[in-house]
Amino acid sequence: MSIINNAHAGSSVRLLNLIDRVLLRREGKPISREELTEVCRPESLPGTDTAAKRFEWNLNFWIEEGLWVEDQSGIRMPSDFKGGQALSSRVLSLIIDNTSETDITQGSRTEPLLRAICCLLAQDRYTFYGGEVLKSGTAGNCADAINSRLPSSMSINISNEASTMLEYGEFLGFLEPIEGNLIVDPTRAIEAVLEKVFLDNKELPAQDFLISLGRCLPMLDGGVYREVIESLMMDKGWDKPQFPNISASLSHALFRLNLGSRITLEQRSDDVNSIAMVLPEEKRTVSIIKYREA
Repeated sequence: MSIINNAHAGSSVRLLNLIDRVLLRREGKPISREELTEVCRPESLPGTDTAAKRFEWNLNFWIEEGLWVEDQSGIRMPSDFKGGQALSSRVLSLIIDNTSETDITQGSRTEPLLRAICCLLAQDRYTFYGGEVLKSGTAGNCADAINSRLPSSMSINISNEASTMLEYGEFLGFLEPIEGNLIVDPTRAIEAVLEKVFLDNKELPAQDFLISLGRCLPMLDGGVYREVIESLMMDKGWDKPQFPNISASLSHALFRLNLGSRITLEQRSDDVNSIAMVLPEEKRTVSIIKYREA
């Protein structure tokens, strides 16, 4: 069932982080399910049936997804695990890989999360440019932002999905906190894949950069998930930005990455293949994007 439903398996970001920290400390050495459960259970809480089931559900979900491995020796990191990569990046990459051959409009595990993220990223409303925020306290306007733009079969409910969706959106790097609320800003998600985006060339024409970025993060402008969701949004009256304009969320992320010296944005006069960033106080044209290694 859906990862964003707080009553379903895989929905607890806290348990996800907790289990992963324990396994990281083991440095590849397996741990039995019983010992892992005992280590992760707070001493102040009794071992209730409900708590035990929730822990097991979340553990099983991410083992099934391939984040961790369980065999006769116990539970451990997968054999191809490489240290240094943040859990959020590993989870996002795993979700995308596991959904790569799936119709994004179908599925009820991680697909509802991906659909919701695509929908929010496409809307300029909840960015610095748009000026509105996603209210993390009630999560009501998050549900409305998604449900007003997608078919009813893809709607999320306020009571037990919207808040979890916001939590995962922030964890994966697509939302950022601001004065107790959240805005749509994929800077952290993009920063984590920059090396892969520029794998073959450290300097890319802006349109080539968008293509490469969309392959790594298909929920961004031009990505296959985004294209599917945008077509559904247009059926509900949403207007897609006309090329060369890119979304406000991606514009803001590129602006931040440029300020943080992770990329360099260059404009060349009369370049018909440039892209136009939408920013609060200006429109900026970009022809070339260069990678600046950390």
